[in-house]
Amino acid sequence: MSYQFELALRQYIAVFDGTNNIPPAKFQTRFDNLYHKNFTFLSKDGNTLTREEVYEREASKLANGTKVTLIHFRKIGLDCIDIKLGLVNGGEEHAVRFVTTITAKQAVTSKEIDESPEANFWSPELTTTLMVIGADCKSVVYKWKEFGTFQTNM
Repeated sequence: MSYQFELALRQYIAVFDGTNNIPPAKFQTRFDNLYHKNFTFLSKDGNTLTREEVYEREASKLANGTKVTLIHFRKIGLDCIDIKLGLVNGGEEHAVRFVTTITAKQAVTSKEIDESPEANFWSPELTTTLMVIGADCKSVVYKWKEFGTFQTNM
């Protein structure tokens, strides 16, 4: 399952090459292939974004000519993936990291991980690791709620 998600993610990232030369319908198709219809995104400042809000944000990044590169893609749980992306827009460069729970080959929920020095005062490695583990545990709880909703679960 994570292989199909990784393939969809890489195809989606390929759109963000800084040229903005993709038709809106093709961008919408790649977005739909990556994100589940009930997708939610929890940002590091605590705001929860719906799928439509994420689409608007991503479309504006595409229109601004943002270039995105995949820094790492690590499977950290049953259906949980740690992803780090590098974003370059003009001269500004930064990285974002988030933990994503996948279901049916699509992202269903993502939580952004704050790797800033201010958020990780005592030990950046330990604090970031604890945030990733916490997000992974929430992934397990989400999957437990999902268990039994399909006819093939025993």
